Amino acid sequence: MYSKELKEIVEELVLFKSNMGLKLSIKKLQYIWGKGIIKGLDESVLNTLERGTKEESSNITQKKILIANERVKSLLVSNWVRFIGISGSVAAGFTKEKDDIDLFIVVRDGSAWIYRGILTLRNIFNHIARTSRDGNTVKDLLCINFIVEERGLELESDIFNFHELMYLIPLYNERYLNHIYRKNRWLLTKYFINKELVVSRERELKRVNIFLMIINWFAYIAQILFMILSGHRPEIGRLLSNYKEGRIEFFPKGYKSKVMESVIKK
Repeated sequence: MYSKELKEIVEELVLFKSNMGLKLSIKKLQYIWGKGIIKGLDESVLNTLERGTKEESSNITQKKILIANERVKSLLVSNWVRFIGISGSVAAGFTKEKDDIDLFIVVRDGSAWIYRGILTLRNIFNHIARTSRDGNTVKDLLCINFIVEERGLELESDIFNFHELMYLIPLYNERYLNHIYRKNRWLLTKYFINKELVVSRERELKRVNIFLMIINWFAYIAQILFMILSGHRPEIGRLLSNYKEGRIEFFPKGYKSKVMESVIKK
């Protein structure tokens, strides 16, 4: 049933995409709410939808997805990685040739900072991920600014995170995406997404290795000290709060709020 609430949600997403200079595609609309959603849409909403993809944007996007796919093996460590997906501008569809490639990485509990440390060491030799030394020259580099342990998968229920999750492009363990949706039940209760999207056979790794957690704590302390000594001026309070929640966030503080404000103002 196409309810008044769902109509308002679709219109909100259409507006959110429009204010980014993009259109909501029919394909994505049907992915989120099922093929039957089209029958309930008003003509005014239907006329705003994208029935195809701009060739230039598509070519750039596909190129960056291919690059990320070629590098994904370098991001795997033991059996710790549960999911890797593309997020940000590449996933949303407004990426530029000069842009980097944002990643959404899920790892097992108690391993996030060890995992980041290993990737940092590897990056000294393969340089596939952006660093502060790259400045603005970040074309096609991977941007690893969000690593989350399974215990920290539930995100805030807002249009920004709704859009981010619905547009994730899986690179590793595609079926885990449904598990991420299931962990964020508000996608179903607040945004009424297709129930099939929250059906998952993926199991969390409930058993936490205490030894791994201890090493993870030392890895966290070591990397914070390195940031301080190298003059990076880390936001220690924010990093500690995220550590407790099982997350590593290196995008600027208030980034989401700034994006939402800029989108709403347009």
